[in-house]
Amino acid sequence: MADLYGVYAQLFRLPVPKGPFTDQIVIVTGSSSGIGVEAARHYTSLDAKKVILAVRNIEGGNEVKKSIEETTKRTGVVEVWKLDMSSSASVLEFANRVNKELPRLDVAALNAGVAALLYKASNDGWEETLQVNVISTAYLAILLLPKMYATADQYGVTPRLNITSSGAHTPVTLTKEMLAKGKPIEWLNTEENVKGIPTHYRVSKLLEIFFVQELANHIKRRDSGQTKVIVNAIDPGLCHSKLTRNIAAPGQKLYMTVFKFLLARSEEVGSRTIVNAGENENFQTHGKYLSNCIVFPTSEFVRSKEGYEAQIMVWNELRDILYKINPETATIIDSGKA
Repeated sequence: MADLYGVYAQLFRLPVPKGPFTDQIVIVTGSSSGIGVEAARHYTSLDAKKVILAVRNIEGGNEVKKSIEETTKRTGVVEVWKLDMSSSASVLEFANRVNKELPRLDVAALNAGVAALLYKASNDGWEETLQVNVISTAYLAILLLPKMYATADQYGVTPRLNITSSGAHTPVTLTKEMLAKGKPIEWLNTEENVKGIPTHYRVSKLLEIFFVQELANHIKRRDSGQTKVIVNAIDPGLCHSKLTRNIAAPGQKLYMTVFKFLLARSEEVGSRTIVNAGENENFQTHGKYLSNCIVFPTSEFVRSKEGYEAQIMVWNELRDILYKINPETATIIDSGKA
């Protein structure tokens, strides 16, 4: 039933973003193609003071910058910064630059993601899907929080931290086998356990939602319910993007081509969900999953007792992984900035 509703929801007319984002500084990761480009275009046209395109390919980012400037007629707004989400060193370098060079950070749209069929190790030795979609996304989110908290305190605003997830999480769970040793991410980080996009990519999106929900709980507790930074998981729906460019199986390519032809949203329409989350001042969305520009229920597994127990396990494992990468992450969390 949920899958049928998901198909039906692809036909929804989504609201056009209105903003404005006057005086605000925005970061969009994964903004060299697809919905990230269109989100950045919206932010620029809606009067953002500065829009950072966080991309792996600087040349491609400069092409996007040129396109955005041509369509919005605004120059001196878009900047292209290097960020390789397959490398924790690159994530740290980017975050350090944010903290050093930006006077404020109002919106961080963490949109970068991959959908790989075959096992491929990242620069850090993690399977690439886990590295980009889960570990580096969580790492960057935590490293950006101090700047967002400072923005809240100095300017009296409520910054938004939005992580692009997916309705693809709906049919999957973390099995007893994955949870047996209390380290499901480690379990997934083996070639024999990579089952391809129908499961591995979807599980990565499930892990993202667990991270967002538990990070939001942490923020709420630390802020005594005031919620200085609002965190959301965003589902843009199925879009005509390059997300599935790494799929190698011909049968899956054909299936995705036909399905996307019939139901996929344009990249611009998909981007509306990202931008809408950044302009929404409703504090009740904190920690929620947003789909079709509204608060939407997560999967039955996420909402179950077993799901919550898995969420705590994932959070604890992620904290341990990030601590090994950079002990400062624990300081940020425990100091009340996460």
